Amino acid sequence: MKHSFRWRVFISFGLFIAVLMMLVSGVILYISPPGRVANWTDWRMIGLTKRGWQNQHIIFGFAFVILSVFHLFFINWKAFLSYLKTKATEGLKSPGELIAIILLSFFLGFGTYFDFQPFSAIIRLGNEVSNSWERKEKRAPVPHAELMTLAELSQQPGLGDDPGALITKLKNAGLKVNSREQTIAQIAKENGMTAEKVYAFIAPAEQGKHKLKAEGFGKKTVQQIADESGVSSASLLLALQQKGIAAKSDTPMKAIAENNRLQMSELRQLLESMLER
Repeated sequence: MKHSFRWRVFISFGLFIAVLMMLVSGVILYISPPGRVANWTDWRMIGLTKRGWQNQHIIFGFAFVILSVFHLFFINWKAFLSYLKTKATEGLKSPGELIAIILLSFFLGFGTYFDFQPFSAIIRLGNEVSNSWERKEKRAPVPHAELMTLAELSQQPGLGDDPGALITKLKNAGLKVNSREQTIAQIAKENGMTAEKVYAFIAPAEQGKHKLKAEGFGKKTVQQIADESGVSSASLLLALQQKGIAAKSDTPMKAIAENNRLQMSELRQLLESMLER
């Protein structure tokens, strides 16, 4: 006997699969590393990158909404309309349930917005797990360096301000590079490797670390530090700006530290990491 297509079964299973996928992708995104780490190291879980899981979460979220609309208005629309008519006729004799869910929704929304417990603890736990993926030796030179072109990257301290030299380094390492306007991410994808590995060919990790003397450091300006280190002050200022530190070429280190609420030792270590050769 031939059976007709059962839309109720189709939509019910579809809703179950959509909810399951949103649950799995939501948990994975909850514990995934920040984008700057995931994109730099090509982080993956169960074969998908962070962007891949975000796409899955979005698409199955849309699928859940569409299937829910069909489930409500095309399969259960008679029962739904009957319920609305009954409530409209009888009135809300027992509004307690409606008021309770509205209050709970407001509590969840405001509690999350104002960072109340236990919501703040849940968010903090996710951030701690997410940040635990990041290791100091695996950090990008600047946040989202994978989105920088070779021309932009060459302006970073210690990289020579010469995109052509970076292209030569990469080609000597056997990588395919088309132009100075390619981003690190594009080069990585074209050569089947991570952005982190591409950058390793440009600035090998074994290079020595530039040391700045603590004595007299606070009186030196950005220009003086740049001159002593053999880099342009513009590239050093750019690197500081990308770290969220406001400075000018003639500003002393002590003033920069005070204006940006940094310890002098923190500022010196930060500059040393920017001046690695």
